[in-house]
Amino acid sequence: MGRPRPSRRPPRSTATRNRPTWVVDPVATDVDEDTTPTEEDGVLQQMRLDGALGPFRLADWAGDTDIGTVRAENEDDWCAIDGRLFAVADGIGGRDGGALASATAVAHLAAADVVVTETSASGVLASTNAAVVAAGRAAGTTRLGTTLVMVAVHRSHVVVVNVGDSRVYRYRSGRLEALTRDHSVRNELLASGLSVDVALERPVRLDALTSFIGRASGVADHDAMSFSLMADDRLLLCTDGVHGQLTEARMVEALAAPTCGEVVADLLRAARGEGGRDNATAVALEFARATGHGGEDR
Repeated sequence: MGRPRPSRRPPRSTATRNRPTWVVDPVATDVDEDTTPTEEDGVLQQMRLDGALGPFRLADWAGDTDIGTVRAENEDDWCAIDGRLFAVADGIGGRDGGALASATAVAHLAAADVVVTETSASGVLASTNAAVVAAGRAAGTTRLGTTLVMVAVHRSHVVVVNVGDSRVYRYRSGRLEALTRDHSVRNELLASGLSVDVALERPVRLDALTSFIGRASGVADHDAMSFSLMADDRLLLCTDGVHGQLTEARMVEALAAPTCGEVVADLLRAARGEGGRDNATAVALEFARATGHGGEDR
């Protein structure tokens, strides 16, 4: 599914082929020097010896996109960079350059060879936003925008960054957890302690975005957070063409598949089966316990 982009989309890995060797080390758990050792310290030490705290590696990943059955153009895009950075972008429908915005955003990330951390995220987003704005001006439009969600794989953790309503989920022990929050009118009202009924008094949609890439004045809001890992964790990056059409139960069913390639294929097939009203994009990552160390923190 989706149009091929060999320069930015390496072949999907499987459980036995093309596995990245990027290694994720455990988060430091040593106690401070002035802390009295406790029984819990011994438990942590045994967990380290057993490998329960890592190190981990990116064992498998896959990504794909589907135009759906309604839209004339696929305005989603995605990229995978050296097994260390994964991104999904959803061009905003109703604007002139949704496809241009999403394609420019992921192309900028791939070309810039960016290092994404909690600290650097705002700068990475600012440069990506500037690239999208410039692309719009060159095309003769200022009405373009895209969501952007990223997962950066570091030695001790992953960093999740998002703008808009594309999401990252963590699948762990059969349970699904959203790691991102949508930048929407609904969530802004709830965060302010206001009822969503307030929006009903005004001509505004609750799902309208309050932040996106492509605004000339800059990115209004973003989130950047670090998350530790456990063996067998899976992360899912997806557009609202996936999470907006499928129930969490159906997503959990897909994420239980043996390989990431099967996860992605099932999610996109299910989204199309629900009507395919929107473009749908999914990227799945799986982490496993590493037998050794490799790579360096960037």
